[in-house]
Order: sequence, then C-alpha cells, then structure tokens
Amino acid sequence: MASRIPPRLFLLTAALVLLVAGAGAQRVVHVGGRLGRLISPWGYGLKTWKAPKVLPGDLLVFQWLSEQHSVHKVDAADYAACTFLNAKQLARGRSYGNFVYKVPGEDYDKTIYFSSNVKKDCRNGIKVAFDVKP
Repeated sequence: MASRIPPRLFLLTAALVLLVAGAGAQRVVHVGGRLGRLISPWGYGLKTWKAPKVLPGDLLVFQWLSEQHSVHKVDAADYAACTFLNAKQLARGRSYGNFVYKVPGEDYDKTIYFSSNVKKDCRNGIKVAFDVKP
C-alpha cells in the first residue's frame, strides 16, 4: 500500500525547492533517491543509496513521512563515530518533515556529512556523505 503525501507537506516542499532554486541553484538532489513523485526516503534506505557528487548551489532535499528523524550537519569524526559533539542541527526530530540544504561555496572540494540523531538512527545507517566537487 503506497503512502499518500500530505498536501501541505507536498506544497511546502515544492515551494521551498522553487524558492531556493530561483536563487542560483544548480540542481536538486533528493537525499536517498525518490519514492513516489516527490518524497525522498531520509531513512533506513540510505544504506544502499550512493550519494552523487554535488556542487556549490545544489539543493539537497531531505524528506521523511514516517518515523521520527532529524537532520544534522556533522564533521568527519562525528560521522564515523555516530556522535554529535560538533554537529549543527538543521532540522528538528519529528515524525514527518522536510529540509532543503543549499550547498555553500565554502564547501567546495570537501566532503560534507549529515546524520539523524534520533534514537539509534545514525548507527542504523541514517547518515550520508557528499563529495563537493565536479
């Protein structure tokens, strides 16, 4: 049985992507791939998803419809150890959500890391790394 996208979540995400995309974004990357028409599986499917290389200006879209997750930008050490000592919270933990991250120019030629710190999400594979380079 396919889950339905709540209309408000769909409209809010579409508006965020269009708003940020109009500000010089290169492309939109749905973190975890795409489920259905718009929803990205920021969740347990990340273990098998290969993150593409990204460029400054690209939009990383994090979305989830079930289970409680969050989005934190972490450093390499926190990513490897699933700790959040130097993490920056970008989206709070809740049972559904969306967050759009625009890759900044200062991340060029670096690897950027994201994870969820809800329960054991990170240890269960809800984390992703992007190389920022062509």
